[in-house]
Amino acid sequence: MVEKIGRFHCFYAKIRGFSIQEIEQILERNSEVWNLCKRSGHIGGTQAAPATIIQPLKGCAGKVTSACGPKIYEFVFDNSGILSEKCCEQLLNAGRECHESDTNSILSEGEFSKEEREEVLARHSEVWNLCKRSGHIGGTQPVPAPTVQPLTGCAGKVTSACGPKVYAFVFDKSGVLSEKCCELLLNAGRLCHDSETNSILSEGEFSAEEKKEIMKRHNQVWNLCKKNGHIDKENTVF
Repeated sequence: MVEKIGRFHCFYAKIRGFSIQEIEQILERNSEVWNLCKRSGHIGGTQAAPATIIQPLKGCAGKVTSACGPKIYEFVFDNSGILSEKCCEQLLNAGRECHESDTNSILSEGEFSKEEREEVLARHSEVWNLCKRSGHIGGTQPVPAPTVQPLTGCAGKVTSACGPKVYAFVFDKSGVLSEKCCELLLNAGRLCHDSETNSILSEGEFSAEEKKEIMKRHNQVWNLCKKNGHIDKENTVF
């Protein structure tokens, strides 16, 4: 116990009259108050309490191997890494619920700013969508070039935090768009919006019925942003 706390803390305990056990508890609370203030900006009071740690869903552990798990983590949290066909296959087979559970669990444990959380969740959606569309990410495996190239000058007009939300609405029948994301979409212009959707459609294998539904939602996301300035569940009809 003495070695764990260290000579300085033992000396401090003797001066102040604290026992070894008391000084250990004090040091634990010292770390806790720092972490809570850094993560939430306050402790207790009338303000919202820090979010509790979210436990991963039961049954998800082991669906992605220890060889592939770190690569998914690197892509989502470190903005780096590549995923082989095998790793993409494991991610998709584990299911979207497990993917979301793992990311949310890690986010709940860490100290992330609002901007960092938005970036992480954007890459969280991106890794799923890329694996679903191409079967792998990066590496030496060839990525098929789109038949329809996006218009020059459109890239970057919709941020990496908002782009996946527009994608989710158009291609996955899900997602909401904040005022900021709607503003970015409209400011990018209708030509860029059309170009991005047509480019993605040209890459994948979509049936005529799927293309019809996608183009319907493609128009819907534009019209709703233009009409209401945002999209939430209440004004969305798929």
